[in-house]
Amino acid sequence: MSNLKTFMMSLAATTVSIILTFGTSAIIERHKLKSEKRDMVMMIMYDMKETIAEVSQSIDEMKAFNDLQVEVMAHPQEFEEKNILLAVHIPTLLYTTTTESIFKSNIETINTIGNILFVQTVSSFYDFRRQFKADIAEQFARNASHALDHYESLAGFDSAQYIFYGGSLLISMQRFFDQCKLMMKVEDKELEVYSKQQESIMESSSNSQESKEMNELLKNLQDRRAKMHQAIQEGKK
Repeated sequence: MSNLKTFMMSLAATTVSIILTFGTSAIIERHKLKSEKRDMVMMIMYDMKETIAEVSQSIDEMKAFNDLQVEVMAHPQEFEEKNILLAVHIPTLLYTTTTESIFKSNIETINTIGNILFVQTVSSFYDFRRQFKADIAEQFARNASHALDHYESLAGFDSAQYIFYGGSLLISMQRFFDQCKLMMKVEDKELEVYSKQQESIMESSSNSQESKEMNELLKNLQDRRAKMHQAIQEGKK
């Protein structure tokens, strides 16, 4: 009886130890997966938020271009004077596709996030973003540049249509963004904190050493141009 009691106590202790070991490992793994899921969601939501801000800014530039275009049409004598101002309002998209590439190239995205509808909505958002860049921003920039050659060319450039179609795409992207926030329960405050963290990282990466190296490159460019100019002058003697 004594041996049996000892055996049963030993077995119970071993069993408890196994349960604790595997149970703790499972808890840690679940916590890790949950953390990875949240990190990926926040990374995507931040990218969507920044895209919407940039697209909105691009449309504002198009509106400013159109307003100035109307003014020039009414006063042809100001075409040369305001040509540069028109060029300033040609929008340029500067967003990166790093997050989109990670999102689409990672085969574990669906498993990690665990929400197929969220993945589909984000994919639709990125499709609309590419459409805005190709069909709105790039076409506007290309056609607007040609329109600045002559008054008649500027008169024939329908800049208003880009504002309309771009605005419709922006409305859709904003809707996708709001749906994703709702699905993943992302609060504005949480997203704002994440945004500040990302901005802080970007600022810290732009260190003084990088600025120093860029200044050296610029000085080198100026020196080489000066030498080339001097060589040309000597060659003319």
